[in-house]
Amino acid sequence: MIPIVMAISTETYSIEPVELSTADDDLVREVAALHNAIAAERVPEDPPLSFEAFASRVRNRPAMVVIRDWLARSAEGELVGRGLVVRFEADTNQHLRDAGIDVLPAHRRKGIGRQLLREVVAGAGDADDIVLSFFTNDRVPAAAAFLERIGAKTALTMHTNHLDLAALDRAMVSEWAAIRTKGYRLEWIDGDVPEDRMQNVIIAYDTMNTAPRGDSAMQDWNTTPEQIREFDRSRRARGFERRLVLALDEATGETAGYTELVYDPKIPHLIWQQGTAVIPSHRGHGLGKWLKAAMVERALRDWPNARLIRTGNADSNAPMLAINTRLGFKPAWAESIWEVGIADARRYTAEGSLT
Repeated sequence: MIPIVMAISTETYSIEPVELSTADDDLVREVAALHNAIAAERVPEDPPLSFEAFASRVRNRPAMVVIRDWLARSAEGELVGRGLVVRFEADTNQHLRDAGIDVLPAHRRKGIGRQLLREVVAGAGDADDIVLSFFTNDRVPAAAAFLERIGAKTALTMHTNHLDLAALDRAMVSEWAAIRTKGYRLEWIDGDVPEDRMQNVIIAYDTMNTAPRGDSAMQDWNTTPEQIREFDRSRRARGFERRLVLALDEATGETAGYTELVYDPKIPHLIWQQGTAVIPSHRGHGLGKWLKAAMVERALRDWPNARLIRTGNADSNAPMLAINTRLGFKPAWAESIWEVGIADARRYTAEGSLT
């Protein structure tokens, strides 16, 4: 059943809130089509996302990831834009909100972005320390221009990098996978994280706090067992497959590093690299190369239809970029994280003009 909505007029357009997790197939198909139209501008080399793939994502979000969505329609009823704001229920970063605003090119500069932002700002909460965080892709310059107008600043510059598996230097990968650093061993987790490895995985994930953040207002995250269990539940419900490998200190059993890949069989050409990290006290032993190479070899065996591994890297993360570059990752597009304080965002949306 399509949710009951209250539409807010912006000249010939209307904005309506929507709960996608419970929306019926017809509405989800509309939003999937909008998603694909926007994605064709950002990532034209990717095929459209199927309805099944899109629906499995919006209907199986992790419980602690609280998302509010709004849709923009033309006077003719065409879906032309979407806004969203994301709050992560955790004990840190309660001031931070991920946000997104997408408008089809033919409907830009008509006030839709501002009206969607108005809803995002109102939906972000009442606190005065809230920070909205947006991602942009250099293939869509209109996004950066809009964020500059609202007073957002670039917090971190990044690139999405691709590894073409057909061009992979498999001899080098085999050499790296054979490093087997003395005093360490690898342990694989393919399904849910088992209870006896929960603390090891928490330490691994929290090591991502050492990754570059630029000028972001983001604070350290503190992963909990409950969050990991919920992410595992959501991953299974979406039909994603996961490979996670830990490097463990053989003498103590402590986590020394990890890397993780995720694969959606509904998108067979693409593997997504999740986090990779080596605990600072264990760096300098080649663990990063060993972990990455062992994982690539596993991916080749388990997901033979995949053509690409895709990852995001901060431009300032020299150690990880060095490993990825030697593996064969190449820049695909540039990205930026932009942030704006809620006071500036409220001030912009309160202005009279909707241009």
